[in-house]
Amino acid sequence: MSESQSQGKEYKNSHYAFFSILSNSTLIVLKLVAGIITGSVAIISEAVHSCLDLLASFLTFLAVKYSDTPPDPDHPFGHGKVENLAALFEGILIIVGGLYIVKEAIEGLMEGHKLPSLTIGLAVMFVSSLVNFLVSRILFKAGKRTGSPALVADGWHLRTDVMTSLGIFGALLIIHLGNLINPAWKLDFIDSVAAMVVSFFIIKTGWALARDAVSTLVDHSLTKEELTLIREHIAQFAPRIKGYRKLRSRRSGPFQIVVVDLLVDGSLSVDEAHSLGMQVVSGIQEHFPKADITFHLEPVDHDGLVADPYL
Repeated sequence: MSESQSQGKEYKNSHYAFFSILSNSTLIVLKLVAGIITGSVAIISEAVHSCLDLLASFLTFLAVKYSDTPPDPDHPFGHGKVENLAALFEGILIIVGGLYIVKEAIEGLMEGHKLPSLTIGLAVMFVSSLVNFLVSRILFKAGKRTGSPALVADGWHLRTDVMTSLGIFGALLIIHLGNLINPAWKLDFIDSVAAMVVSFFIIKTGWALARDAVSTLVDHSLTKEELTLIREHIAQFAPRIKGYRKLRSRRSGPFQIVVVDLLVDGSLSVDEAHSLGMQVVSGIQEHFPKADITFHLEPVDHDGLVADPYL
């Protein structure tokens, strides 16, 4: 693992994850109180969803804390994939939460229920939307800056809360205004309909998170854009670097792992060729500070350049 991977961060990822736990805990209490007072199935379902968020945030806290630990003899490539496991579990939790809301919404439609005053519910949903939006922005920025998939997943988890809270807020507002204008309209069914609509977005987000996490866990390569950047950088060393082959890459949590065969003039000494390879590594790490790059030097034979079979 490169030295850049072990450098300290301005704020550790675990600090951001712990902040997410605190905000989720506060919002859960508010939603449960509002749900009990108003009797809204949408608010109660949202409270249950937030409980899943709390569990996911706690998992993220543990994952990023463990991921920050340096490599050891049993894990020479570090512990980054723990974050991908956390992201996968968070995606599953989001899907489970969405399915639970669908269940509650269907039961609400079939049984029917009358909602009392919704003033408290409206206030809690508005505050919940605002807080989760702000916290998710913090997590997104921290996750992208440090390359933490767990923090990004937690940010998306909270962003789905923003969507659901706003959707429920809008539905409750329609019901509230309708009751004020004409109680005979009986718009309380909108509460369950709103819960079903937002559950679709919840499940969709969960599926995307789980899919991306699995992609990394099965050693999917870096993106085409990232690989192109690496190829272009190697090309800058021509003609000293005659070419390359077997460019392979994968992710491990916030880290990138790159392996490549560099083709050099066979007349170069070992020291000269190795120094050239280290220059290539340093240049790539300017774009990917967390990258662990391994290169193998091969002398060019009389057949000339060797094509990269992974193009």
